[in-house]
Amino acid sequence: MFGKFFLITFAFAMFIFSGFSKAGDFDVSGFVGMETRIFSQSPKHDGQKNGPELSMIFNPEFRYSAGDHRFSFIPFYRHDSRDDERSHFDVREAYWLYLADDWEILTGVNKVFWGVTESRHLVNIINQNDGVEDLDGEDYLGQPMVNIATQTDFGRLSFYALPGFRERTFAGASGRLRAASPVDTNNAIYESSAGDKHVDVAVRWSHYFGDWDVGLSHFYGTGREPRLIENAAGTKFDPYYDIINQTGLD
Repeated sequence: MFGKFFLITFAFAMFIFSGFSKAGDFDVSGFVGMETRIFSQSPKHDGQKNGPELSMIFNPEFRYSAGDHRFSFIPFYRHDSRDDERSHFDVREAYWLYLADDWEILTGVNKVFWGVTESRHLVNIINQNDGVEDLDGEDYLGQPMVNIATQTDFGRLSFYALPGFRERTFAGASGRLRAASPVDTNNAIYESSAGDKHVDVAVRWSHYFGDWDVGLSHFYGTGREPRLIENAAGTKFDPYYDIINQTGLD
């Protein structure tokens, strides 16, 4: 579902781009890099590999604006020399945004950040954590969405429809940063009978009072943080995704 949603969004955005290309601004940035992990201790669990862990990162950014229209396309790819699960491709952003006088609509894939004071950002419920990138929980997968927002004298009100669930990424059997038993991402379990096709919804109000920024949000849908259930053989964990209601204040 994620792939179909992305292809439709990308094709529509290219149509918008072709229609406004003569008058718009096109910006290209991003980075290509290499990363090395060196561990001071030997592997602790079976299947883990020893020695330096090398990886390459490809993260270009394409942005286009023309009048009231905005388009962003940010793919991400990492190739890891040790852990096949850490080698992955993701679309961080691929959306079309229309800006009117006091409202806006965004459709496509995007990353949404809520909250500024939390060390763990518990209110960040829209996007799934990209667990193979780092342990700090600050890297997120792109989320398909339709977002309608309006700005009034009483604050900003945003509504989200989130089709297509993104499963959390975990280190593979050969990865160093994992539990004793690896997580079997091919055997995810969902509370919802719709599985990863459940459409989640969210709403958020935000406003400022002097030097204070306040936000109130509510999310209903498949929780982003799975419970890990050990399989019958005791060799792997199966991720279980619950349906949750979560209200946040930031």
